[in-house]
Amino acid sequence: MRIGIDATCWSNRRGFGRFARELLWAIARLGTDDAYILFADRQTAAAAEFPPGWRVRVGDTAEAPTRAAAANGRRSLRDLLVMRRLVQREALDLIFFPAVYSYFPVGGTTPCLVTFHDVIADTLPHLVFQTQRSRLFWSLKSRLAVRRASRVMTVSEASKQGLMHTFGLSADQVCIVSEAASAVFGPVACCGDLHQAALARHHVQPGERYLLYVGGISPHKNLGTLIDGFALVVREPAYRDVRLILVGDYAGDVFRTCYAELQQQTLRLGITDRVHFTGFVPDADLVHLYAAAQAFVFPSYLEGFGLPAVEALACGAAVVASNRGSLPEVLNGAGCLFDPHNVTSLVQALRQVLADAGYRAALRARSLARSRAFSWEQSAQRAVTLFHEIL
Repeated sequence: MRIGIDATCWSNRRGFGRFARELLWAIARLGTDDAYILFADRQTAAAAEFPPGWRVRVGDTAEAPTRAAAANGRRSLRDLLVMRRLVQREALDLIFFPAVYSYFPVGGTTPCLVTFHDVIADTLPHLVFQTQRSRLFWSLKSRLAVRRASRVMTVSEASKQGLMHTFGLSADQVCIVSEAASAVFGPVACCGDLHQAALARHHVQPGERYLLYVGGISPHKNLGTLIDGFALVVREPAYRDVRLILVGDYAGDVFRTCYAELQQQTLRLGITDRVHFTGFVPDADLVHLYAAAQAFVFPSYLEGFGLPAVEALACGAAVVASNRGSLPEVLNGAGCLFDPHNVTSLVQALRQVLADAGYRAALRARSLARSRAFSWEQSAQRAVTLFHEIL
């Protein structure tokens, strides 16, 4: 088979960019007899490290799709046509989009597989988009992609159900290819110079007690509730030494951010010295932050998969997470769940994990056991099987 793949989302730092990179590299390691042709914009192609032996076709785009397709952006008609024509020049058996975010219309009758990671933008648009125009463009793109797709790929059963409900798809039209943690994420010793240096680079002291969040600094991540709950917890004498570390790119992220509002919230609550925004953290350091945390806290209103939660599992962190979306499915009993709309529920969960060392140890053990259920190799095998099933 000759499989064309949209690689324009490759450089994105969010979950769908990591999904594309990890899945495609895992497919390359399988060593199948299929031929893969990547279609990339010139901005992405200039910096990306694609699998060796895969052909790359580069479009002369004016702006990188990962930026132009942002919540407040819009891709130009010219750039869409550049990518469309690039695909049309190749004789393909299948065209695969690892993310609907970077989807562009393709003509002809070649079977098309499009990945929808979630329905967050469709069900919580007020938390994703700042303008009606942005909502409209997203809705048009999503519905065009669904109509053109031979099959739809997603990353969890929760997302599958959301897609079926949102777009009226049948169960056999939506297939699940799970995500997994990158190989860098695993247990590390919370001692030694390497560990201490990684913490120090992000203003964390060895032995310091802290709660950790990793992800976008965006409204649908529900960080306002996390900060409110944390403020209530640290008023108690037993927890006054605890800090909240929020990892996420608040400066260079192309998605909607609520960083300024969260800063104002910490100021209003008088906890600016207890809450630290790190900005983007590379994986090599992030693994140490996961490992040393009292708990990883994930308060999202909705997740399609929740890759940071699986990274935390792989590092043996105790996980406290929202009971909505994919997170109960992904954790499958390995974490402590709470209602993201109820700050009291969150406070109770945080108190329990901070106060009870035995409970934290049990959660850590469950995390490591659950993390073994996820593998990029398995995901790659499922994806390749799906490619062939479509034909």
